[in-house]
Order: sequence, then C-alpha cells, then structure tokens
Amino acid sequence: MVKSAAEIVYVEKAASLADDALDATIPLIHAGGSEADILAAMQGAVFAGGGDYPANEFIIGSGADALLCRYKAGRRTLDAQDQLTLEWAGVSAHYHAAMMRTVVVGEPTNRHRELYSACRDTIQAIEMVLRPGNTFGTVFDVHSKIMDERGLTRHRLNACGYSLGARFSPSWMEHQMFHMGNPQEIAPDMSLFVHMIIMDSDSGTAMTLGQTYLTTDGAPKALSRYGLDFISA
Repeated sequence: MVKSAAEIVYVEKAASLADDALDATIPLIHAGGSEADILAAMQGAVFAGGGDYPANEFIIGSGADALLCRYKAGRRTLDAQDQLTLEWAGVSAHYHAAMMRTVVVGEPTNRHRELYSACRDTIQAIEMVLRPGNTFGTVFDVHSKIMDERGLTRHRLNACGYSLGARFSPSWMEHQMFHMGNPQEIAPDMSLFVHMIIMDSDSGTAMTLGQTYLTTDGAPKALSRYGLDFISA
C-alpha cells in the first residue's frame, strides 16, 4: 500500500489522465448530450494520453440511473433537466487514480445543493484526518458522523473510499477500505481514493464527489487539479 518514488510517478501520471478525461467530457454534458459520446471521450482521453485500460469499467448513469453507481448496459440522451453520475480513473502502467462526480444539467435543485454541501464538507473534514497517526476507520468515522448529523444515514454508504494501486481486472480497488473499525494505519506515500456517495431515492436525487490523494508526513496532497467545486452544465 505504501508506494515507492517510482510508483508515485505512475500514480501522478494516472491522476493527470483522470483530469484529462474530465476536460474532454465537460463540453459534452448538456441537454441532448449522449452518454455514449461522454463515455467514449473519457476513455479516449486516457488512451490518447498514453494510459491503459482500467481494471474495471467506468461508471456512467443519468436520470434515475445516476443513483445506480454500477456499470450498466445501454446509453441514454441527457434531458434539459438531468443528473449524470460518473466514476472513472486515469491509468498509467496499471496504476489508477480515480475520480467521481455527479454533474447537474440545467438548474440544480435545492436537494442537489444540500447534498453537494454535505459531500464537500465531509471530504474537507476527512482531509484533516487523512494523515499518519490515524486509521482507515477514523476516516470512516468522520464520514458517518457528518452524514448522520445531516440526516443522511439512509442515503449514504457504509464505506467512503479505498486504497488504489497497480491493479488488474476485475477491480481497481486495493484490499483496504474506509469502513467502520478498520485498524489499518495511514502512512506516508499511500494513494487513497476518498468518495462521497449520497443516493436519495425518496426524491430521486444523486450526488457524488471523489478524488485521489497522496498521503504525506502531514496534510494529504490532492492529485486532481479540479478541486471539489460543484459542476453544472
């Protein structure tokens, strides 16, 4: 789980490719846009940048399927008012750097904004504990505390990320996850994907936010140039 200096070069290249994929995708996310074109642009950007196939499929889902968070067959066209959930990774020499976003097409609802605020605030709080001296369980505790205080217990997951590295099919996940009670200690030079996934089936509202970090002796280093800003189209 602790990456060497040579491995970190591949991880950082993978993160750059993940950003390139989002660069290629944002212009295609609009009313009338095609999930097929979006998915092709994302994967094509990774290949064009010299990257590899991911160890598992990119996730794409809009409308009601934005709440699915699993790969599915079939592609739809985006409506004037829509939501699009994407989970993807840049890949370099099989090293992965994952990202996750729910993009709103049209005017975001109040619920979208409320859930985004919960995602952003929780990740920012996690950045304060994603450091040596804490455990993977500590990270999950921060996630569950904030989500539960905001009444989102029913809509959150029981994990909020995992370790990434050189992986092959069927998954880009390494074994250790951020879940309750995980005693795995955080050490410098780990590549860790932190994701917030909120699926409010009652209102049909999806919101996700995630990026990969490199741990250090102190504050973690976010590997994406995008930051945590809300994306709407």
